[in-house]
Amino acid sequence: MRIISKKKIRDYSKDNAQAELPLLEWYMKMEAFQANNLTDLRKAFNSVDSVYGYTVFNIGGNNYRLITAVHYNRQLCFIRTIWTHAEYSKSNNLEKLRGGKL
Repeated sequence: MRIISKKKIRDYSKDNAQAELPLLEWYMKMEAFQANNLTDLRKAFNSVDSVYGYTVFNIGGNNYRLITAVHYNRQLCFIRTIWTHAEYSKSNNLEKLRGGKL
């Protein structure tokens, strides 16, 4: 699957060095994977869910949330944002997800 773009991982890792390795591991695994739906993704990533139309990966032992928009028909994955678990749980961020404002 083609991932758009690695820049968000690089930028996030600058301020959160401990997130870099798990994010890069996700990137390499996702890049080599082909999925036709969420069920396929769960074969490779045991902690992935669909939330308000986004595909949300739990990364780094549930410390981070990688919010993506996956287009299975085109094999594209757009990284929308990366949050810590605490940031993800904030009501205003959940409203951003619900409203599609990422």
